[in-house]
Amino acid sequence: MKKPFLIFLGALTAVSILATSCSKPETDNTEESEPALDLSFLDTKANPGDNFFRYTNGVWLDSTEIPSDRSGWGSFYELLESNEEVLEFVLKQASKGEIYDANSNEMKAANYFASGMDSLGIEKQGAKPLEEMLTQIEAIKDAEGLQDMLVKLHRRGINPFFGEYVSIDDKQSDQYLLSVVQSGLGLPDRDYYFKEDASGKDIIEAYKQYLTKLLSLVGEDSAVAREKAEAVYGLEYALAEKSMTRLERRDPDLTYNKMSMAEFQEVCDWIDWASFYEDMQAKNATEINVNQLEYMKSLPEIVAAADMQTIKDYLKVRMISSSASHLSHDFVKASFEFYNKKLSGQDEMRPRLKRIVNATNDDLGDALSKLYVNEVFPPEAKDKCMEMVNNIKAALHVRIDSLDWMGPETKEEAHKKLTALKVKIGYPDSWDDYSSIDIAPDSYLENHWNAAMWSNDDNLGRIGKPIDQDEWLMPASIVNAYYYPPANEIVFPAGILQPPFYNYKADDAVNYGGIGSVIGHEITHGFDDSGRKYNADGELKDWWTPEDAARFEARAKVLEEQFNNLTVQDTLNVNGKLTLGENIADLGGVNIAFDALMMQYEKNGRPESIDGLTPEQRFFLSYGTIWRSKYKPQLEQQLLIRDTHAPAIHRVNGPLSNLEIFYDAFEIKEGDVLYKDVEERAQIW
Repeated sequence: MKKPFLIFLGALTAVSILATSCSKPETDNTEESEPALDLSFLDTKANPGDNFFRYTNGVWLDSTEIPSDRSGWGSFYELLESNEEVLEFVLKQASKGEIYDANSNEMKAANYFASGMDSLGIEKQGAKPLEEMLTQIEAIKDAEGLQDMLVKLHRRGINPFFGEYVSIDDKQSDQYLLSVVQSGLGLPDRDYYFKEDASGKDIIEAYKQYLTKLLSLVGEDSAVAREKAEAVYGLEYALAEKSMTRLERRDPDLTYNKMSMAEFQEVCDWIDWASFYEDMQAKNATEINVNQLEYMKSLPEIVAAADMQTIKDYLKVRMISSSASHLSHDFVKASFEFYNKKLSGQDEMRPRLKRIVNATNDDLGDALSKLYVNEVFPPEAKDKCMEMVNNIKAALHVRIDSLDWMGPETKEEAHKKLTALKVKIGYPDSWDDYSSIDIAPDSYLENHWNAAMWSNDDNLGRIGKPIDQDEWLMPASIVNAYYYPPANEIVFPAGILQPPFYNYKADDAVNYGGIGSVIGHEITHGFDDSGRKYNADGELKDWWTPEDAARFEARAKVLEEQFNNLTVQDTLNVNGKLTLGENIADLGGVNIAFDALMMQYEKNGRPESIDGLTPEQRFFLSYGTIWRSKYKPQLEQQLLIRDTHAPAIHRVNGPLSNLEIFYDAFEIKEGDVLYKDVEERAQIW
């Protein structure tokens, strides 16, 4: 599925360990089998006022090793492992072929899975699945041939030079709009191309070796492959020079540049855009949003400066690299050695079974998700979660009224936006229909491409149609959540509505501290430094008075500077501006969820302490638990560059250091590391 701009809960780069049992997984999350709050991981020798992340997770941090086939481990990953066991189970059930029609979603998923598990067949094929496309790329002679090839690649989810998607128009929320975006780099972020230190140069050299390996695997002489890799890298470097930074791309005002297709043709004239998007199945596109305008303006000059052979080699490596995980082991290994081992520190490749389960879910998510939710998400869990959402929204309404820095005019608009917020919990009301996708049990890469073409055509074909109010932008089995600004909606898949984030049988303090803070986080994204620019209708339109906007920015600046002073690995600083939106959402999320919990107690009565812990303490311990994690140094460094989320330790300690309610719960006092004087605290939502 082509995804528009979303604000996610967190960035996950690895998932579970091997679990090969085909028996039905245990999904009854009772208190006996799954404690509401696991206190065995607490480091009671640590001072909660110095490092609450350590206090909450210290025993776990000391006793847990990152699995050799992972570059990170923690609460997210443990839940992903549990969910994968369910996905594996339902896939194997569907694969028996006794229950579902041959053209059903379930059998499509079963055949896709079978094609990926056919390791002998895939090894025999080697590079053969790429041959036809490689031949067509090599046959390109002119701009017309290049354009035709770009259509074939883009429809398959391979995006050299640029990418595209259709989403709700940021300034006209009753219609869809085609957007074109910068794309086509092989390194994780444009900043990698400009790192001049020893580590940066080492990564660049390893990347060139990776490109060389890819070209060698499809028949190039090794010396020639190295020369071509150098030329391809040079082309990517030119693209990186003109690419927007991640920080710039966070600003919706910078990335909204709507124009007619004819105007875009004048801006960037190296291909015929009208016919290109006609062939891409965006048949009704007369307007286009150019997300990175200067980048697209520069493309004609960059392409003109490169010789045709380099352009063809660039298309080849982008296709090979994109397809590597669906090819024979030598391709899979080459990709793993660079992206997983070199860049992320992962020592061993994931078991094939797990890789194929996740590939199936990536390409045919609704097929598996429908089966998944039947196993793990009963109606009672959905109802209780929706009640929590409503309570948290009510708490934010009260908090908006109490803000001393926001005037009545802006407050009125904030209330409108919160009232209009749409909520999607668990799973969609209807599921995607994959019956038109050709999925064969012996064509793994072709199946992947066919699924990608279906996704492309489905997404780009929306232009001119009414807004699909029921659309979900991720499968229901995913361990994540998002806020989508143009729709003004929060979405919580069933995949994350599991312990330790959410246990519908647990006490309220644990649920409000866990998933409640996450719900508050996503709601607050509608009011962070980026989301606040969208109004109640989801349109990019200023609804703030200048005075209130200035006061918001001054308060956000306090939080930005706090995080600029935080480090990992002793000397690597967090980018407070890049992570500002997520940090605002974390801070607001905890505040709002806590308020909602107190309102719940006012209604229903305050419970007694459990295991010697007050409800307030259980709330904050639950919050610290959901961010429990550790990473390989390589991945930690990578995330500092490309992730808009702060490292886990700072997602806990950072927000809590600003909260009087946290101080009261754990008797934090002056002299403790996390203690701040009132005037030093960030106070926004």
